[in-house]
Amino acid sequence: MNNMKKLFFVFIALFYSLTYAETPVFDFSPVTEENISLVLYDTETHKNVLSINAEKPFLYASNLKLLTSAAALKHLGGGFKFLTLFSFDKESGTLYIKAGGDPEMVIEKLWVVASDLKRLGIKGIKKVTVDDFLYGKKSALTAESGDKGDNGYLAFIAPLSLNYNAVAIFVKAHEADQPVEVSLSAPTPYFSIKNTATGTADGNNQLVVGAQKAGNQTEIVIKGSLGAARTKHEAVFKRVADPTRYYIVTLLDLMGENAETPIERAKLEDSFFAAKERINFTYKSNPLRDIIRTMNLYSSNFIADSLQFYLGATIRGDAKQGVEILKEFAKNELNETIDIVNGSGLGNDRNYLTGNFYIKLLQNVFSDYYRSIDFFSSLPVMGEDGTLKKANTNSENSGLIRGKTGSLTGVAALSGVMKAKSGKLYLFAFAINGFPSKSFKPMWALRDRIMNEIWEKY
Repeated sequence: MNNMKKLFFVFIALFYSLTYAETPVFDFSPVTEENISLVLYDTETHKNVLSINAEKPFLYASNLKLLTSAAALKHLGGGFKFLTLFSFDKESGTLYIKAGGDPEMVIEKLWVVASDLKRLGIKGIKKVTVDDFLYGKKSALTAESGDKGDNGYLAFIAPLSLNYNAVAIFVKAHEADQPVEVSLSAPTPYFSIKNTATGTADGNNQLVVGAQKAGNQTEIVIKGSLGAARTKHEAVFKRVADPTRYYIVTLLDLMGENAETPIERAKLEDSFFAAKERINFTYKSNPLRDIIRTMNLYSSNFIADSLQFYLGATIRGDAKQGVEILKEFAKNELNETIDIVNGSGLGNDRNYLTGNFYIKLLQNVFSDYYRSIDFFSSLPVMGEDGTLKKANTNSENSGLIRGKTGSLTGVAALSGVMKAKSGKLYLFAFAINGFPSKSFKPMWALRDRIMNEIWEKY
């Protein structure tokens, strides 16, 4: 009997330890637990199995793009395509364009458009009339973020856009006291370059690069010095001053037309582009599901804010109301009242949300099987692609963690879906705020270490 009693109590103790196991202890240094929000949701039991500061507002940075993704997919559908309309009147030589808000037009695709237009017989363009009024009287807007400047990540949002309305400027020094070499990612007549920078014999970088409106162009200004000992080109990204003109001038140049052709703005009805007496052409963007994948894979603020403005313009008739569409999605779908200022997550003092909010959002999409395919397949895979390509992971969990990254000064976040080592499927939301270093690498290393531990322990 004594042996039976011992076995019984051993069994009870084992059962208790398995059922009521303590939450694993994590080392969050160099930050404290009060600077961590971490929520892990079991998709089978429909419960949070790990909850640290789940209801405390945190900055999740670009994780906000998850809300933008969910709202855009619900309102527009994964197969939605943006349309850019073209019509050419041979008699007057006027090319008409109606902008449809395509946020993913790049110069390689515009070259295809130019080739198609030429093949249709469009040549000898004497004037361009463009309807770029989708977002209102101004052809270009900026999303609210609190950040100022001419950097590429602050690009203007416009219904007629090219290369995310930014340009990459590549600078290389070859010899000391000689002008540096400057090249652009889109070498079109729309840009002018004012370069007074020179090379030095060392490896220092004292460049000052800016972009400003100069007449009908964006002028790239390069000052200072750059060391010839630096083996790679320095890359700087700046926004363009006039997205509509950038698009049209580049298109004309690719078509072999006069890049100085006059451009005027006018409102045009869609029916205008169906007239048989003119040459008509419609360019269709990639499906929305593919555009959202590009946005989340590379954390594009430009695409996120473009989607926000498009929703506002088409649902409310006011592009600036796009952020209200996102808030309404949170209220109607998640029963969450939120205070956000944009759809990208940009801004170091904006867009505070909780871990439980993101878990609710992920649950909402996860419960809709078909929509979840477009949504979760858009997220980077840890250690494999996008903003998580260089994440520190191990071979065992390769391909088993998908998440949207978020990074600002002192902020790192990751929210998504994980198949843990146990084989169980979890949704997770994780944020670090108040990281003591301005360097991103040690902050990302902490994020990756915690994610690896969660994968291992659950």
